[in-house]
Amino acid sequence: MPKQTVATTERETPEQERTSVAVSSGGTATLHTWRNIRLIIGREYKNQVTQRIFIIMSIILLAIVFLATFIPTIAQFFSSRSSAQTSIVVVNDAGSVAGMNDTELSAYIGTALNGTTGTQAAGNPAFALTFSTTNALPDLQNQLKNGKLDILLVLARATNQDMRFTYDTSASATNDTNLPTIQGLTQLLTFLDTAHRLGLTSQETQRLSAAPDVTVVYTQQSQNTRPDSEITAEILLAVAGCILIFISINVYAGRVAVGVAEEKSSRVMELLLNAATPLQLMVGKIVGIGAAGLTQMAGLVAVGIGALLLQFPIQAALFGTSAGGLSQYLISVSVPFYLLFLVYFLLGFFLYATIYAGLGSMVKRQDEVQSAIMLPILLLTSGYVLIFLAVQSPDATWVRVLSFIPFWTPTLMLVRIAAGTVYWWDIALSIVLMLVTICACAWFSARIYRFGVLMYGQKPSFGQLLKLARMN
Repeated sequence: MPKQTVATTERETPEQERTSVAVSSGGTATLHTWRNIRLIIGREYKNQVTQRIFIIMSIILLAIVFLATFIPTIAQFFSSRSSAQTSIVVVNDAGSVAGMNDTELSAYIGTALNGTTGTQAAGNPAFALTFSTTNALPDLQNQLKNGKLDILLVLARATNQDMRFTYDTSASATNDTNLPTIQGLTQLLTFLDTAHRLGLTSQETQRLSAAPDVTVVYTQQSQNTRPDSEITAEILLAVAGCILIFISINVYAGRVAVGVAEEKSSRVMELLLNAATPLQLMVGKIVGIGAAGLTQMAGLVAVGIGALLLQFPIQAALFGTSAGGLSQYLISVSVPFYLLFLVYFLLGFFLYATIYAGLGSMVKRQDEVQSAIMLPILLLTSGYVLIFLAVQSPDATWVRVLSFIPFWTPTLMLVRIAAGTVYWWDIALSIVLMLVTICACAWFSARIYRFGVLMYGQKPSFGQLLKLARMN
């Protein structure tokens, strides 16, 4: 009996130990998995941000973003410097024009010129108007040649008493911005003078030149109520953001593929697999490199917002009450855009990085990486090209449809957001679709990665990749 009891005890003890180990190993394995992923993320992140090329490129990009925010201020500065009053002298050799004496004619011309062109920031009229006599024509023409006078306008009459004008300017034919304004003035004076000579009263002339009564009805209600200058600023910002997303995804996702191929070709992968699973290696590499990219992009956004905020005191000191303009639009409406830029950058990176990681695990050498990832590169490049077509008609049907295709969402959706042609559910739906696609691509790439990192034979075909993905 004792022997039987001992034997029973000896048989039960290993079974109990295996049961207790199985129960405790589930939690331990989970902790071990997250520990491995965390260590890999830290390793990849440190390797990226400590590289000299990463530091140099980050400094260059930060400097470019910082200086680019000063472009509106610089443009406004030169615009204010170049908007000095245009000096114009009118010589009336036509006698009474439309029944007006010299005082009335001077007042009418001054209103027509400065009323149609507006005033400067300082409140001065755009045109400094003076009248002169025909005796002063030689001296006035000398002033034009010497640059002391901008415009000389001579009013005269033809033999049939019709108005005739001589427009003399110091500007060149390719740089004459005042010609349309002067042409509009001469047309008004000709109309008024002709109506007066035909015997029309001033009331009849006013009725004849009155603007038509047109009622405009917009059947399609537009989402856009913003000024055109604000939309233009956002579009420019969107194009810059799309270019940055294209370059960054191409660089950082490419580093994922190159890193996998490098570890595989040097047989480091076999050592790493002794400490972590292929899935842990793939997730850690993608998240670590993505975190480095996010650090760089977040730095650019922070510097951009800070530099834009800096424009207000600078513009206030330079322009006083006329400060603002493009910088005001950029900072007042673009902060949500900057945040969405980071969201779409991350989503785009994870989408392409998962594909790059799976394809990178199938090559034998680093020089084969470019050919292996050619298809996702073409998808990414086509999304970049499409933005230059989308900015011309951001509300077109094809733009709306393609913006929901995850491979092109990061670029096309930014253009639609900038143009104000999206609803909040469009953004939410695009993000959900991208997350679903990322999960699907991650599952597919993880299956390929698991077998590809230890495959050193020929590069498999697409059919073989599908077989690998279906293997348990």
